[in-house]
Amino acid sequence: MIMDMKEKRYNLLFLSIIPIWGGATKNLLELLKRLDKNIFNPILILPDNRGLLYSEALKHGIEVRLVRMPFLQVSYNPFKLFIFMIKILQINIIFFSLIKKLNIEMVICNTIQDSLFISLPSRVLNKKLIIYIKNIFDRKWKKIFISKVFDLFADKIIAVSNKVKTDIVKYMKNVDKTTVIHEGIDIDNFKKNLTKRDIYQKYHNLDEKCFRIINIGNIAELKGQKLLLEALSRKEFKDINFKVFFIGEANFKRDLSYKKTIEEFIKNNSLADKVFFPGFKKNINDYINHSDLLVHCPVLEEGFGLVILEAFCLEKVVVATNVGGIPEIIEDSVNGFLCRIDKEDLANKILYVYNNQNKLGYIKDNAIKTVKEKFTLENQIKNTEKIYYDLLGLKYKGCCN
Repeated sequence: MIMDMKEKRYNLLFLSIIPIWGGATKNLLELLKRLDKNIFNPILILPDNRGLLYSEALKHGIEVRLVRMPFLQVSYNPFKLFIFMIKILQINIIFFSLIKKLNIEMVICNTIQDSLFISLPSRVLNKKLIIYIKNIFDRKWKKIFISKVFDLFADKIIAVSNKVKTDIVKYMKNVDKTTVIHEGIDIDNFKKNLTKRDIYQKYHNLDEKCFRIINIGNIAELKGQKLLLEALSRKEFKDINFKVFFIGEANFKRDLSYKKTIEEFIKNNSLADKVFFPGFKKNINDYINHSDLLVHCPVLEEGFGLVILEAFCLEKVVVATNVGGIPEIIEDSVNGFLCRIDKEDLANKILYVYNNQNKLGYIKDNAIKTVKEKFTLENQIKNTEKIYYDLLGLKYKGCCN
């Protein structure tokens, strides 16, 4: 029997163990903001209040609860593995009580790791469970383990790209649980409040004739910042007036070590006057808007690439490595450029863009067209709400926001 939707609001519990402000957390916030609040009451669970997601969620009237969820790393040490399992069990008990207390109808996990904390209580209490999968895993055993979690506990798995889906369903029994919903972006909102003054001149005193390259993302080995520097250290760039800005932070111990390696490379290759690390910037739209090229070059498989859509919104040229879900966004030489995970190939693509800056209008036009036709936030919200309605036994009546 279909319920009258006016009779009830459904409490949805969203988990995100990742406090770092990036593509996954930004997209989660947009989803929480735009869900039909006449039907859904989203409650966000975070491990602490230090990240930008916490303050932004509160600013937009979203209820936030804090539950300590340590960022767990699997160890092959038997003692550490035992402690690992104890922590998971303890947090599952906490969520068992919380689901009952808050009268939760459905649980949505923003990452695979979130699901370890709440899958069991969701199943025991007969609550619908949705798990997002946004990564492509490098080890077969990880894929098998995750597929078993999905088969046992999840009512629906939402993959952010076809590549992510195909990478995991081969190990699943119930492949019909999995669907693809690409992340989307609101073009008008992203372009809103852009500063007119050149942000590079204002804060970094750059020559307006300088070729500006931007790379956005956490400073981490998988993001490929060193690959970009290796490409730019080629002799062909010696006489080019360029600057490269790495927008992001090194958030973990291993990433700090990687950043030191990058800094040594910069020093040894005389790039100190060409490379800048401004750190985290909330107003990345201003930085993209006053850049000539965005380079997104992960060196491992990446599930999607929201930053590419952000650059497309501002009609900027993008060069990206041909990995993971990125080819689902970029068609090489049509709306951007793809390269191999190879410093020579990456360098050649950057040089091509530099040497043809005044001839790439068609690339920019196709980029914004791609977002409008395939990757709007409205479509993402609509497709997501359809899943929520279906799992709750409701009839979908259209996206309200």
